[in-house]
Amino acid sequence: MKNVAFTLSEVLITLGVIGIIAAMIIPSLLTAYAKHRVETQVVKFYSMINQTVRMSVAENGTPEGWITETKDYTYDENVEFLKTYIFPYLKVSGYEKCKTKHVCITNLDGTFWSFNVDGNGGDIGYYIDGDESNISSKNTFYFQFNKYVTYEKLELNSNNFVEAYSFDWDGTKEGLAENSGNNRGCYKGCTKCSYCTKMLQLNSWKITSDYPW
Repeated sequence: MKNVAFTLSEVLITLGVIGIIAAMIIPSLLTAYAKHRVETQVVKFYSMINQTVRMSVAENGTPEGWITETKDYTYDENVEFLKTYIFPYLKVSGYEKCKTKHVCITNLDGTFWSFNVDGNGGDIGYYIDGDESNISSKNTFYFQFNKYVTYEKLELNSNNFVEAYSFDWDGTKEGLAENSGNNRGCYKGCTKCSYCTKMLQLNSWKITSDYPW
């Protein structure tokens, strides 16, 4: 009987092949996980904030009358709005002033978002990594509340609930990705990325091949 064994060279070749396969597969698995994490968290926040508004409506009436003046709110006015219409129906671990006059809110699960009312309605920013200064199509998603259609068309296009940001959008898929003068387009390297949430919503909240990852 002869003992059967692998030679050292055969073992090294096998390990090398395994290493090559791993180097090819692991990055794609990590990317897939990162995309799934973003999809899950954005949908969770969207559902949570709308459920909060629905509970508030039961006591405060329709949101159409919640913003009574077309103006930029101060930090204190933003806080007062949140204390009246949002915080009684959504438990948060704390809030503070953002680098701007926006209110930065931390939820009980550690997720982070901002709120502000300006001259054309309410703006909500959701930050996957909890950092409002590091904006990209991978980690920053914007929603709107009681927002006008455009500066010229002063009628509300989301007066009932929170919706994906679409202010001044031309209604086309190409318009969402356009690097135009309003600087709201969703494209690789975008610095505002306002329309990324709408692009995600139109794709059934899935990061598809046409999303700038």
